[in-house]
Amino acid sequence: MTQNKSEDSQNKATLPNDSRPETEKAKTKPSAKRPNKQGEPSASQAKTASRIAVVAIVLSLATTAGLYWHGHQYREHTNTQLQLLNTSLDAKEQNLMALQNNSQANIEQLQQNLAELHQVNDALNAKLDATEQHRQAIEQQLALLNIKDANHWRLNEANYLLQLAAHKLWLENDVATAIALLLEADSSISHAQDPHLLPLRRAINSDVTMLKALPLTDREGIAFRLEGILQQTEQLKLAAIDLPEASELQNNDLSGDSADWQSNLLKSWRKFSENFITVRRRDGQVEALVEPQHAWYLKENLKLQIQQAELALFRSQGELFKAKLQRAETWISSYFMQNAQAQALVEDLQELQQLGIVDRVPDQLSSLNAAEKAIKQRQQRLLPSLEGDSNG
Repeated sequence: MTQNKSEDSQNKATLPNDSRPETEKAKTKPSAKRPNKQGEPSASQAKTASRIAVVAIVLSLATTAGLYWHGHQYREHTNTQLQLLNTSLDAKEQNLMALQNNSQANIEQLQQNLAELHQVNDALNAKLDATEQHRQAIEQQLALLNIKDANHWRLNEANYLLQLAAHKLWLENDVATAIALLLEADSSISHAQDPHLLPLRRAINSDVTMLKALPLTDREGIAFRLEGILQQTEQLKLAAIDLPEASELQNNDLSGDSADWQSNLLKSWRKFSENFITVRRRDGQVEALVEPQHAWYLKENLKLQIQQAELALFRSQGELFKAKLQRAETWISSYFMQNAQAQALVEDLQELQQLGIVDRVPDQLSSLNAAEKAIKQRQQRLLPSLEGDSNG
């Protein structure tokens, strides 16, 4: 469009220039005719004027054709540039659409991820709330226990010592250690100076008095003595058969007196019979002992009696303990040689039988229930003060 406008303007500018010769021709013609009247112009001048007009017309047409050709070329170039520009715009528009689609997909993916993150965040917040509630519950429990109060630790220490004393008493039958632990628990509570713990101290001292009434037995020492007796039984020797002394041999010499014919006849017969059979008379009772091949079984049974006595000692079975020791004493006195070693073993067994072994320890300690009750009462006393602090 711009090229056409320029061409039109150029044509308009050219036309007046082209028309000027014709006007001049028109003007010159009268002037030329005037000389005809006055004097006719020459033929060469007319021919020259016509040639100038033709040249002007040719120049005008050439200029118009050049301008048209130049405008056509410019229009073609402009159309080509417009097509290229449209193609580039289409490509950019397609790229823009693709980018827009990709951006939309990315936005949707981000929204989905964001939704998942919100779910995870909600779950974490729920866990945090639960954890916070659990923490508050723990803090409340710790406050109930009143950790900052030294008396709380003393009370729990005393409770632990009482449980340990019960363990020593019922599982190990160790009365002495149980008494020591009870006294230690009472000492720990005495430093608290809390009048609410006086019933617990009263129960502990009652248990101590009850246990002190029981006979104290050094079980470890007795067990060591039994182990020593058990080792010495290997040195015992089986007793031999103790035969009574044989009666003196009768005199078989014959008498020279004829009046003793009967005694001489008896002596002759006895002397004749001694060549075939020898008879010696012994006065007294002979007891049958264990055969030598059975001596090993006898010693093993003796060891078993001592081991059973040791087991009865730690089980606080006093009657069984004495019975096993008495049987071992009887076997040593009856079946083994009564030398110095055997006599020493018998004396040790008799001495051990005289010891008092507790048949049964108490089934319960009143101090355990008192300690549990004191702990519960302490928590109940602390609870109102804690609730008042939380409300405040």
